[in-house]
Amino acid sequence: MSTVKEGKKKAMEPAVISWREKKDVADKEEEALVKDIEDLRSWTEMIDAMNDEQLKEYLKNRPEELKTVKIQKSKPRQKVQRFKKAKSSASMGIMASVLKFHKEDSEDSVRPDV
Repeated sequence: MSTVKEGKKKAMEPAVISWREKKDVADKEEEALVKDIEDLRSWTEMIDAMNDEQLKEYLKNRPEELKTVKIQKSKPRQKVQRFKKAKSSASMGIMASVLKFHKEDSEDSVRPDV
């Protein structure tokens, strides 16, 4: 079991990466983004060049990963009326303070002095 704990500790520690390795990773990500942008541009140009019949045919035969998933609407739920709380005004806070002190005064008068 001690080996498992040691393994977890090693996994939790951040790996030290040199600036050159960071730059290489950033360059690879940049290349991937440039490729994705070029693919998107070529796809949009292809779609723009199509007429209506070609677009209909494309939509019927497009790749599976480009198909969108239709989300079905759920049945409408019955609306339930909820009771709203009365809005507290500034006077409610003042009244609460007055009642608190009044209650304390009445408790003092009920207790006999010791």
